Amino acid sequence: MKTWHIPTIIVVTITFLVVLIYVYNNRLTQSIQFNAHPVTEEFIESNQALKDKDTINILIIDGGGIRGLIPLYVLQHIEREAGKPIDELFDVFSGASIGAIIATGLNVPHIPTHNSATEGQNIHSKSDKIIQIYKDESEYLFSVPWYHKILTANGLLSPRFIGERLSNVMEENYTKEMNFTDLKNYVIVPSLNIHTGQLTLFKNRGKEVTNLPTNTLYQLVTAASSAESLFPPVEFMTKDQDIRHRYFADAGIDANNPASIVLLDIIREFPGKNYYVLILGAGTSPLKTMDASYKKVKNWGKISWTQDLISNVQRSMDSQQLYTLEIARSLSPKGKIDYNYLNIEINNPYVAIFDYKSVDKLETLGEKLINENQAELDQVLKHLQQGNKGGSK
Repeated sequence: MKTWHIPTIIVVTITFLVVLIYVYNNRLTQSIQFNAHPVTEEFIESNQALKDKDTINILIIDGGGIRGLIPLYVLQHIEREAGKPIDELFDVFSGASIGAIIATGLNVPHIPTHNSATEGQNIHSKSDKIIQIYKDESEYLFSVPWYHKILTANGLLSPRFIGERLSNVMEENYTKEMNFTDLKNYVIVPSLNIHTGQLTLFKNRGKEVTNLPTNTLYQLVTAASSAESLFPPVEFMTKDQDIRHRYFADAGIDANNPASIVLLDIIREFPGKNYYVLILGAGTSPLKTMDASYKKVKNWGKISWTQDLISNVQRSMDSQQLYTLEIARSLSPKGKIDYNYLNIEINNPYVAIFDYKSVDKLETLGEKLINENQAELDQVLKHLQQGNKGGSK
């Protein structure tokens, strides 16, 4: 009878695990695939209403995972103070990642009542509905089976979360039938074309609608919120296997705050107007260096400095956008271009970007942001009231 020695058992076990990890990450990783259906001209809707306006109000919502609840609480506050739903206060909506989900969700034609996620909930507005869906679906989206976490090394080898779950949530809440062109207002959704490395703006109005890979809303939103390394990018499959304009992912690594990009696009499309931009951040992560003494920091190498990499990139993105808007405001005639930016440091309480277990703490952060920015929120309301007086909507 053959005797297996302990070293042999260890080698066999390690080999088996290596093969299993390789197969799981290279052969069994889930994909998100939809059939490409180019949009025909019959779906083109005119933007004449914006051409007739004196002031164009633009809402921009940053990406931020679970923290997207923070700008939603601010929007709830604005709705209460203004006495109008958000989709009647702004003319153009945009946002990256979770911001894209919020921007589109605020503009669905009506509040769907068939969805089981919000059944029995006290839903009065679209922002209420998005908040409730967020709370109900976060655990499903941002949790994974134990074996997936182990075999992907918690996202180091393959996407950290399950792509099918993201697609399922989008499909359930937007339905298969709802089109991007059905949305109430002008919505511009940035997505990263990972074949070319260029930012693509999905638009639901004007001739550029025909450039969309599909008109199905939930599929476009899935593509715009499939964050790199977290969910697999979306493939829009074509019959001729043309890879151009086919692979899309979250635009957060390119433009987590797309304010200046969208403003420039609107100025080019509607020149000679007054432009007001409200940018809502989804919270900024504190830096590790904030609590570290110089004695510790001076010894940091690549591993330690990497801890602050993502936070510094986000801060840099926000700063660059604000610098650009400030230059535009300074160089334009007084009142021609104006903006407000509202955000908060995530420190007390601290909530990680995908920490669904701490979702209730985000309401505290939303209230804190509102309380600390009352004067600026008064300016926001003043801008919106003035902007809705002139021209037809």
